[in-house]
Amino acid sequence: MESKYLTKVIIFFLLSIILFTAANNNFDFWTIRRNLEPVKYQKEIDKYAEEFSLEPELLAAIIYVESRFDKYSISPRGAVGLMQLMPATAHWVAEELGYENFNVKDLDNPDLNIKFGSWYFAYLYQKFDQDLIKTIAAYNAGESNVRKWLNNGWSADLKEKLPFSETDNFVRRVLSTKDYYSGNNLKIYSLSNFNLLFANSAE
Repeated sequence: MESKYLTKVIIFFLLSIILFTAANNNFDFWTIRRNLEPVKYQKEIDKYAEEFSLEPELLAAIIYVESRFDKYSISPRGAVGLMQLMPATAHWVAEELGYENFNVKDLDNPDLNIKFGSWYFAYLYQKFDQDLIKTIAAYNAGESNVRKWLNNGWSADLKEKLPFSETDNFVRRVLSTKDYYSGNNLKIYSLSNFNLLFANSAE
């Protein structure tokens, strides 16, 4: 009886997300998938959000959009790990943070990857006067590209599309995911809670 009840709860939960998404004219499978997937590495996210004065929901959103919490993710351009750091950027961050004998393979370590990515984002955040849209764009497209766009008249207003379609998509998804996580308790999306829910429903 309890198993059937939990199964109904899960189905109701899934349908509620779909209906909510459709009602907000944002019905797409990427959003639905994001709303159902658990947030991983919560401890590391909280740790470095506090250390570098960032919102944990923002870090979680960047990680989700970059790698979907896959610590072994490698992009076609060679960006590595949870926060998709380019090797050259990671080596520079390692030097700035005093890490000797750093190897790109070290970025497979979730704690190190999130630390480096968080530090780098905080660095960009200061460089762009704490403008979130500019910073997220720079994290994806590079600081020099964003400077060039700004010099050419880009206003960092999402009412207009960014010059790179990939970066435009990245910025919008990070902000959307951050808002979604901010509107919910991140910890209810922890992997352990999801596993517990589905394990109970299977009994």
